[in-house]
Amino acid sequence: MMTTIEPHAPDLSLRLMRIAVGGFYGLSQLMRRPPKAPGAVTEHAYGPHPDQRVEFIEPREGASARAPIVYFHGGGWILGKKESYTRYLSFLAEAGYPVFNVEYPLAPENPHPAILRSLFSALDWIETNHPELSGYHVMGDSAGGNLAMMIGLLATHPGLVADVDPARSDGLPLSCHSVVSLYGVLDRLSWIEDGFPGSENMMESYAGKGAFEAKVGPELAITPMDLEFDSAPPSLLTVGTEDQLLRSSRIFADRLSAGQGRVVLREYVGEGHGFFNLGRSKADVQMNADILDFLEAEDPNSA
Repeated sequence: MMTTIEPHAPDLSLRLMRIAVGGFYGLSQLMRRPPKAPGAVTEHAYGPHPDQRVEFIEPREGASARAPIVYFHGGGWILGKKESYTRYLSFLAEAGYPVFNVEYPLAPENPHPAILRSLFSALDWIETNHPELSGYHVMGDSAGGNLAMMIGLLATHPGLVADVDPARSDGLPLSCHSVVSLYGVLDRLSWIEDGFPGSENMMESYAGKGAFEAKVGPELAITPMDLEFDSAPPSLLTVGTEDQLLRSSRIFADRLSAGQGRVVLREYVGEGHGFFNLGRSKADVQMNADILDFLEAEDPNSA
C-alpha cells in the first residue's frame, strides 16, 4: 500500500531560492559562454503538467549514430530547470548522442512518487514519438543522478516498478543501456549524516518525515540503496573528493561491485559538489572525457 505524502506549496524561502538559482545559472552561461548545441533544439510536452517538458537536442550532423541519452537535472528535487543544462550537454550531441533533456514537476508541490512517475511518462513519450529507438543511456547530476540511477534499476527490475506506480505491471518502456550518475544522491542515510547543505529540507520536501527512518518500506525507497536488486545496468559514478556525497557514492559503488554488471567510480581530487555545469576547473573537462569513454564502451552502436 502506497504511503501518501501530502503536496504543499513552497514557502517564501524556497520560492526566492528558485529565483536566485535560475538567475545564477543564467549569469553563469553568459560569463562562461558554453558552446551551443551543434544541432537543432526543439521542445515538446510529454504530459499535461506545465513542467512536463523535454528538449530534444539533435546530434552533430555527420556524427556516428549513437543511442540517445535521457538527462535529468539536479536541484535536490525542489530546484532546477532543464534550460540550465542545454549548452552544457552539447558535448554529448557533438559526439553523436541525441539528448532528451527532461524537465519534471518539483517537490514539495509534487512529492514522491510523482517525480518518478513523471519520468516514466517521459520515457513513454520518447518511445511513442521515436519508434526507431530501442533503448537509451540515462544520466543526471545530484538529485538528477539519483533519478537516473533509480530509473536504471527500475528499468532492469520490472517487478519494482509497481511500488512506484501500481498501474505499471509491465515495467518501463525501452531498454536502459547504461547509467551515468554525476555526484548523485545514492545512499539516503549517509547523505543526511554527512551534512550536505539543505539535505534535510530537500528530503522532507521530497518524501516526508518517514524518509528519515533507518529502514523504509518500498513506498519510501527514494535512493538506490533502498532498493532490493541483484544486478544493475553498466554504471559510471562520478564525485569530487570534497563533496559531501563522496561516501554515498563509495557506498553505492561497493554495492554494485558485489553484484552483477560493470561499475566505474571516478573521483576528482579537490572538487566539491556541482562542477559539471559550473566550469570552475579542469575537472569538468576531464569528467566529460570520462563520460564519453564510458558511453563509447557501452553504446550498442559503437564499433
